[in-house]
Amino acid sequence: MSARDLFAFDFDGVICDSATETAWSAWRACRSLWPRRFRRPPSPEALARFRRCRPVVEVGSQSVLLYRLLAEGVPERDLLARPALHFGDAMRRHALDSEALQARFAAARDAWIARDPEGWFGAQDCFPGVVEAINRMGEERCILTTKQRRFTLALVARAGLEVGPGQVFALESFGGGGKRAVLQRLLRRHPGRLHFVEDRLKTLEALGDLPRLRRYLAAWGYCTAAEREAARRDPGIGLLDPARFSALIGPPYNRPPSGTARPGAIP
Repeated sequence: MSARDLFAFDFDGVICDSATETAWSAWRACRSLWPRRFRRPPSPEALARFRRCRPVVEVGSQSVLLYRLLAEGVPERDLLARPALHFGDAMRRHALDSEALQARFAAARDAWIARDPEGWFGAQDCFPGVVEAINRMGEERCILTTKQRRFTLALVARAGLEVGPGQVFALESFGGGGKRAVLQRLLRRHPGRLHFVEDRLKTLEALGDLPRLRRYLAAWGYCTAAEREAARRDPGIGLLDPARFSALIGPPYNRPPSGTARPGAIP
């Protein structure tokens, strides 16, 4: 084992199951934007539809658009097939600005936390066994997430996840380069292998040219059956179920030396 190996974990969809909280926060933001239309809280059916479509959300502001589009009756299959088209159309129709929408979404969360912190924490949980597995590992680790930093740090502390504030790279860390820019900085800083666990297939596919990066799709996260099958066929991406995840990051740690296994291969 190389002492220089570094593990980077996406947060929502890999560590934290936040789909229900995200739907409620999105509804709160929608209520602030369109109070007459969104007076009633989300029904169980609305929450279920949102969860099924959660794989299309990359940043928080898109969850507001997703909730609005589902309320308008846009079919789930269309949203899953062409999310960028529908999000762009919604932004134009409602004259929305992406930064302002992100601020609106964050403000809705802030207000919820201030009024009912236990309710906010209770609307989300960590996937079973993930925090325990990460805390057992002896290797360096960090979090790489499009969630805003203050929310991530609160959840990390609540979950007892042993990752310090300096190891959390949240939305504010990205600048204009997204997760790719942060991973490139980490690769420059760590000459060994970097293992990245993510639940969004398109993110992993776009990173295939980065040297020394091992890519893994978390099968339990916000990805579709088709995406899991595509990852299974991709020789550069390892598909992780919970058992393989524990084997990857936990003892015994018997990964072959760098270069002897295909990128992303499950040991």
